[in-house]
Amino acid sequence: MVALAAGGTVYAVMNGDDGTSGALPAPTTSAPATPTDPGTRSPSPSPSLSSPSPSPEEGEIPETYLGTWTTTINGADTRRLTLTQGEAGDTVLRLVADGEAYHCEFAAALNRPPTAQSPLTLGPSEVTTGEPLSSCSPGAATEVTLLSDGRLQRLNPTTGEKLTYDRG
Repeated sequence: MVALAAGGTVYAVMNGDDGTSGALPAPTTSAPATPTDPGTRSPSPSPSLSSPSPSPEEGEIPETYLGTWTTTINGADTRRLTLTQGEAGDTVLRLVADGEAYHCEFAAALNRPPTAQSPLTLGPSEVTTGEPLSSCSPGAATEVTLLSDGRLQRLNPTTGEKLTYDRG
């Protein structure tokens, strides 16, 4: 059940980054929109960004990725993504998706840290909390890249949907 919910979150985050292609399906009168956790995939990190090699005790994720990132979808729905240190298999992503009729929280594990040739890769997300739970769906695996302007982009490589986050 948790894996199913996390995947929905990834799907929601992956459904848009500019408010026109939101992470949520259009609301209906019969049921609230189901937030999913959309992800972001982008080409390899910008050449100006190096891919540091943290020491084993620090984990595998470069410090520049770590912390809390935020974005807004459709002008009102918010996403707060937090990346923490870890190694492959560790839960390193926490995502909170809030809208008028829902509150969903998701988690995802690190599949692969970023390199000069590839983005940070996260496994499918799981729903950890949801109100109403029926409004929260797990999401697919995603890729995370730091952009040259300091923002973070999360991409669903299967659908091409992405969201761009500001540090926050």
